Amino acid sequence: MNINDFVILPGSKAGTSVRLKTKTVKDLQLEKVQLEKENREMEKRLRQLQSSMSREKEERRKLGAYHWRSGQAGAVTIQARALAQSNEIRKKV
Repeated sequence: MNINDFVILPGSKAGTSVRLKTKTVKDLQLEKVQLEKENREMEKRLRQLQSSMSREKEERRKLGAYHWRSGQAGAVTIQARALAQSNEIRKKV
């Protein structure tokens, strides 16, 4: 047992110490391998997401969805008609 494995916590009773959890080199190497694997998987998922998003963006651009179609008459909904009629009635009154 090494004295460096212990630390005295501030605010604790005098002389009370806690043993620090030490990781072995083998544990650290295993953790490193696991993190590298997770990193590769996340990078792969990110590339897939980027490619699918760029594909969808290209499809939307080809369909012309990036331009406003203002000034074109569209079908008037029932709610819009009712609102217009109530506005006309208020103006008359």
